[in-house]
Amino acid sequence: MEQVAQKAVEAWDLGATEVCIQGGLPHGLQPFYYRDILRAVKAAVPRMHIHAFSPMEILYGVELTGMPVADYLSMLRDNGLDTLPGTAAEILDDDVRFVLSRNKLSSAQWKHIIRTAHGCGIRTTSTLMYGHTETPAHWVNQLLSFREIQQQTGGFTEFVPLG
Repeated sequence: MEQVAQKAVEAWDLGATEVCIQGGLPHGLQPFYYRDILRAVKAAVPRMHIHAFSPMEILYGVELTGMPVADYLSMLRDNGLDTLPGTAAEILDDDVRFVLSRNKLSSAQWKHIIRTAHGCGIRTTSTLMYGHTETPAHWVNQLLSFREIQQQTGGFTEFVPLG
């Protein structure tokens, strides 16, 4: 934690106002590790905007703690999480997702976590990874899903196409 907090201080001193924290799904992670990272960064740099934890990492934290998604996200928000990356979306079609990465969360899980984050007051980005096994129809369906979520929640801050 100390090293992460120190990196945030260094970034702040160089003029950064936001850090993005994503670190994967290490086996044997302590259940409240993500919360503890937030606490460490906010203690070191209280005004730093923290954009952290993909929906996949949120699902992992939920599994580790046994907390409901909304409670887990609220806990993270209350400990310094400002916004959430909408990564791990790839293509929101489970047939394509299975080909790309069969161990990732489902499209329904991704959408649930994003909607729940928005409901907890945590805004997110949205992403679409293209240029692999998908078709233009998949792009359209994903953009329509994003539009529906945005109309319902107003919680997306940006759209990031990843090619």
